[in-house]
Amino acid sequence: MNFSSYGRAEKIIEDKLDITGHNADFFQTGAVKIIGDGSIQGSTAYLTKPYHVPFKGDKNHRGYPVTERKMMVELVKKFHRAGRQIAIHGNGDATIDDIIHAVNEAQKEYPRKDHRHILVHCQTARYDQLDEMKRLGITPSFFPAHAYYWGDRHHNIFLGPERACRQNPARTALDKGIPFSIHLDTPVTPINPLLLVWSAVNRLSTGGNIIGKDERISALQALRATTIDAAWQIFQEDNRGSVEVGKYADLVVLSDNPIDSPETIKDINVLETIVGGKTVYLR
Repeated sequence: MNFSSYGRAEKIIEDKLDITGHNADFFQTGAVKIIGDGSIQGSTAYLTKPYHVPFKGDKNHRGYPVTERKMMVELVKKFHRAGRQIAIHGNGDATIDDIIHAVNEAQKEYPRKDHRHILVHCQTARYDQLDEMKRLGITPSFFPAHAYYWGDRHHNIFLGPERACRQNPARTALDKGIPFSIHLDTPVTPINPLLLVWSAVNRLSTGGNIIGKDERISALQALRATTIDAAWQIFQEDNRGSVEVGKYADLVVLSDNPIDSPETIKDINVLETIVGGKTVYLR
């Protein structure tokens, strides 16, 4: 279901539409999604400073918001007050400023202790923004595979060296004690969780360059960000995310140990996939 327009958002709340009432083991209705801006590689992410190489000759081009600040505040307040979890797409740091401002305004008027609002992508978050996110209880979902697919272009064209190297600041978030997940944003990039983990660990571009060595995390930390912390982020920590008694037995058997060989994680084969205790794939 698509509730993209403001009018539809209003109707969800006015009608008290229960969009979670039909959840089942293999189907979950998640957070309400708000789109804040576009993409970095499309030069449509909303930045506080212009793109590194002027877009179409415009030295002042910073991208643009899809949802303006005033509307962002109104939407976040309404869904926050209604008790919904919100996942807000934000690539550029100007949009991230707007998202933080909106959640801050919502929390001031309608305080909630454990909303777990998600800042999706959070790619160019500044370190001061991470501090504010922690204070407000906003949890990021980073997109580290950007280093692999577009890392060289971010470094040389879109963002420049400084912003490219702190893009998807997973290590800094970890050091600040901010729980986060990592994702692939399929179909933007192919479904390949092991490449995702490998990207977070190595931050290597297709050209073989390390894009932000100081933001690399360990294999164990990257695996946690795709399992335990990802489940926590969507309020599913009681039934999935780890292999424990009482949880769904969702797991894979791999050909090699990713912790032993972090450089080659993306080349590891999945030998078996088990969902709910049943084998659904066998190599």
